Order: sequence, then C-alpha cells, then structure tokens
Amino acid sequence: MFKSKKYYINSEKGFALVLALIACLILVALGALVIYLSTGDLTTSGSILGNKRAMLAAEKGVGRVIQEFNAGTIPTSVQTTSADDLAVDPNSTYQISIPFRTAAQNMVGYSPPWGMATYSIDVTGSNAAAAYSGKQVTIGVGLGYGPIDTSLIYK
Repeated sequence: MFKSKKYYINSEKGFALVLALIACLILVALGALVIYLSTGDLTTSGSILGNKRAMLAAEKGVGRVIQEFNAGTIPTSVQTTSADDLAVDPNSTYQISIPFRTAAQNMVGYSPPWGMATYSIDVTGSNAAAAYSGKQVTIGVGLGYGPIDTSLIYK
C-alpha cells in the first residue's frame, strides 16, 4: 500500500492536461488584450476623425466669412452652413457669429486720419455624425476693413 501512494505522487499523469489549460489561458488573455487595445485605437481614431471634420467645417465657415464680408452690411444674426457646403458633408456644419467691432487702427502706408476698422468673428464648426457627435472647434477670426476715415468714427 505504501508503494502505491509513492507511485501516484511521482506520477506525471495529467501534467500535459494542466500544461495545455495554462497555455490556453495565456492565449485567451493575450487575445483579450489585443481586442482591448484595438477597440481603444478605433475609439481614438474616431475621435480624431470627428475633430478633423469639425475643423474642416470651421475652415469652410472662415472661407465664407472672408469671401462674403462687407463692412457696409454687417449681419445682425448668426449665419449657418450654406446649402452648397451641406451637399459635400451633411453632418458637418458651421456657425458664424455676429461680427463685433473691436477698434479702428492706423494702416501702414496711410497718413492719419486714414486707417482701418477691425472686427472680431467666431466661427464654430461641428460634426453631428453618430460616431463623432459632440465634436466642436471654434476659430477666432480678426478682419480689418479699410482704408476708412477714422476721424468720422465714434471712439
């Protein structure tokens, strides 16, 4: 009887099964790690793409401000995305704030009282696609209009 107990203690039966289970456990843990890291990369990539699309929308708005700004007819309400821009990407929109008159400044190459009127405008771009919702970018735009007679401006 004593000899049979010693036989079971020194036996290597079942060692291959335990080793195979440990190897499977390591492979499952490694697979879970790969899945976790790849989903984190996808989330980060989606966030970066949403920010880029919001920035592109804001840049379209800046282009519209530069193209259509007229100091003689300052808009009195917030301007939004034009239909042409929505045709390119319907989820990317921009809003152009009401221009705020900041100051009158002297212009290089002109003698007083000639100068320019400066305006401050904020353009906010956003992307409303489901994967990138809530992404917004604001660009502050400063415009100068002139030459104007600064002696006629209330300071």
